[in-house]
This record gives sequence, structure tokens and C-alpha cells, in this order.
Amino acid sequence: MKQLQVPLQIPGREVVIEWFGEWPSFHDAEIVALRLARSGSSLLQVYPYYPRKPATVNFIFDEVTDVELSDFSVQNVIIGLDIEQVTDQTKSDAIRVTLGPCFGLSGRIDAKRLRLEVVPGKCPDSVSQW
Repeated sequence: MKQLQVPLQIPGREVVIEWFGEWPSFHDAEIVALRLARSGSSLLQVYPYYPRKPATVNFIFDEVTDVELSDFSVQNVIIGLDIEQVTDQTKSDAIRVTLGPCFGLSGRIDAKRLRLEVVPGKCPDSVSQW
């Protein structure tokens, strides 16, 4: 996957950059949880590999319009993560988050809106050892 250039209009972008000191590459990041809701907000929790500054990045999607996901596993490691503006299946503007395959979950999620949160500390499910 290409180096991510996160769109400036995503709320929470600056908080992520402030915590990690840069926009994380998400290379070898782990998908901790994914909760999809047909109405309201959906949540993707990603734990980047930053042992000196551990935190989970929450991707909060409003109005998910399409998903294409595969290979959920006990451990879900991605090679990278990309965020882009797209035209979704409804022919409307959307934000797409693409999870590059490595081991376990990969694919994409399209939604009308996306915001980001940082939750400092070790992996919330205690599976990751860093």
C-alpha cells in the first residue's frame, strides 16, 4: 500500500498526529475490534505498532454505505491502511478506509463520515504484547 496522506477534513486527525508524533504507517497494526451498525455509528479499533507510545486508534464511521471484508481471524494484522475520498455504490461522496491484507482481516469500509479518536495505553484486549 502507498504511504498514507490522511485527508485534512477528518476530525481527530491532529490528535492522532500529536500522540504518535506523525501520522502512523499502520504497517503491522492489529485490528482489535470491528462493530458494524446498520444505523448510527460503527467502530473499527486499530492498534498500531508503536511500542514506545502505545494507543488504540478508533475509526468511527457514520452511515456506513458499503463494506467488503474477508478473513477475520484470532489475530488480524494489516500491512497498511489507506483513507480516501470516493464515490460509493449509491453514487454519493464517501470516505473509504482500506485495510491492506497481511494476516486475518482485510478489505474496505465506505461511510458518509469518519472521525478519529486516540485511546492511550496498551491494547485493550491484552492480546498484543507491545
